[in-house]
Amino acid sequence: MSAARLKELEEMAAKLLETARKLPSGQDRHNALQEIERFRARITALQLSDMAQSPQPYDLVTRPCTIHAGRFRWDIRENGRPIQSSIESFATEQEAHEAHADGRLELEKLILVSRL
Repeated sequence: MSAARLKELEEMAAKLLETARKLPSGQDRHNALQEIERFRARITALQLSDMAQSPQPYDLVTRPCTIHAGRFRWDIRENGRPIQSSIESFATEQEAHEAHADGRLELEKLILVSRL
């Protein structure tokens, strides 16, 4: 998919998110935000598939925490070197992996900036 089309989809997701945040609290708002997150996940998947075709220097990994023994964090790496980590540590590797959504958002920002 072209970079211009992906950018258009990202802008659409941002507008949807802005609109959903204006909805009153409740199940409808919650459902809309979940659908938007799924939409954004699909956009990320498309970006990542594009990255597979044209190598990017960034990746997102889960690793043991070096501060708190027995806990885990996610890292964004550039050419194998950590450049950003999760702020908090997680009790299990699975929890850290599930928290990748935050890491994916940060990774998306890096990918967008690198394409400028």
